[in-house]
Amino acid sequence: MLQPTLNIIVDRLACSRFGINVNDLQNVIGNAVGGGVATTVLEGERRVDVSIRLPSQERADIDRLGMILVDAPDGSRIPLKMLAKIELVNGPFFVYREGAQRYMAVKFGIRDRDLGSTVAELQSRISKEVALPHGYALKWAGQFDQMKEAQQKLALIIPATLAVIFMLLFFAFNSLRDAGLVLVNVPFAAIGGILALYLTGEELSISAAIGFLSLFGIAIQDGVILISYVRKLIEDKMSHHGQITVEGIKEAVIEGAALRMRPVMMTALLAGLGLLPAALSHAIGSQAQRPLALVIVGGMMTTTLLTLLVLPAIYMLIRIRSR
Repeated sequence: MLQPTLNIIVDRLACSRFGINVNDLQNVIGNAVGGGVATTVLEGERRVDVSIRLPSQERADIDRLGMILVDAPDGSRIPLKMLAKIELVNGPFFVYREGAQRYMAVKFGIRDRDLGSTVAELQSRISKEVALPHGYALKWAGQFDQMKEAQQKLALIIPATLAVIFMLLFFAFNSLRDAGLVLVNVPFAAIGGILALYLTGEELSISAAIGFLSLFGIAIQDGVILISYVRKLIEDKMSHHGQITVEGIKEAVIEGAALRMRPVMMTALLAGLGLLPAALSHAIGSQAQRPLALVIVGGMMTTTLLTLLVLPAIYMLIRIRSR
């Protein structure tokens, strides 16, 4: 926001020609326009400074300001307009400061685009087309800054979370093979989440990334439900027969997938139907929760189908080869 601002620029060459010190001239201008302490009076035991300055109508008139006389060392009196340039320009309504430096905030909103690609394009175009004067610098802040910070945190949190989950699965199954097979559900879940974002035109935001993290947890839970039950069936057959055949492994996998279908479906329906209203919402505030809900609802569809159809087939093939 701009407002009329009185701007007085000292002409140093003119000051030197008349032998006037620039600091003395600035004191004259400061006392006339801003006011200066002329004396001190006593009010009882209090000392009060008395400031003087030109009346408001005098300060508002550029021509009258230009007629202020400034004493020169030789005794002559020079008008201010001969020593400085006086003009009325549009200036900032308020000067913001941070870190002992002035700054001006340029705010903008985004519509029908994601924040990351928009700011990246702006940074590229500004670096090519805008030449900043000496002493000026650009800083991108606000939601973009928060997004970058959140992305850096998620880049550490997601791999660390999957590593911890893999360790826990290994301790639970005592098998690297079975722990790795459970983690196969992670890309199964990601397929549905990515498709849901693509079909609805949503971008991969921080909210969607958190939705993927929650989705991975549900998908791994489905994988544990299935794999642990199939392992139990195979171990029961081996305890009765000592050595399990290929047909026995196939029967155990098919039976386990059929009997675990209900728990897996219940887990998927609970998460999917619970977040379906948020995924379909376009009300105020839905921009934050909608990507998260879409990822989970879409991921539940694919992870349920692939957990019950593809994961048993992969487990059966690997178990037969390693028999």
